[in-house]
Amino acid sequence: MFLKRIFFLGITLIALASCYNPSSNESFEDLKKLEGRWSSKEGVLFNEHWQVANDSLMTGLGFSLKGEDTAFVEKMKVYLNGDSVYFAAKVDQKKDFVIFTLTEAGRNKWVFVNAAHDYPNIIQYEIKDDTLLYAFTA
Repeated sequence: MFLKRIFFLGITLIALASCYNPSSNESFEDLKKLEGRWSSKEGVLFNEHWQVANDSLMTGLGFSLKGEDTAFVEKMKVYLNGDSVYFAAKVDQKKDFVIFTLTEAGRNKWVFVNAAHDYPNIIQYEIKDDTLLYAFTA
């Protein structure tokens, strides 16, 4: 009977731990794991450099290289505003940032959405093993 209780307690704790539903502040804290320099290893060579500016703002620079020439540049930021977290990107000489809202968050995975934007509508980041960043757009 004692082992049964321990087993069910263990299952309950695992289930509760997997139901991580962070607040906006917690999500922003988790997003600070993006800080640093990230480079793709396959396909289009793309780089992102992120730094924490303060308690509610991270700034980033994304760029791709074609040979030794810069083919694409975007300024990025992730910021906390009220009860929401946003990702914003500005490509080349565009005047305004395109803003995406954080809709899903975990300790190491974040999904930002802007359904009204032509492409992309979704930007997703996922960190695996603290050294591998998956970045997807759709």
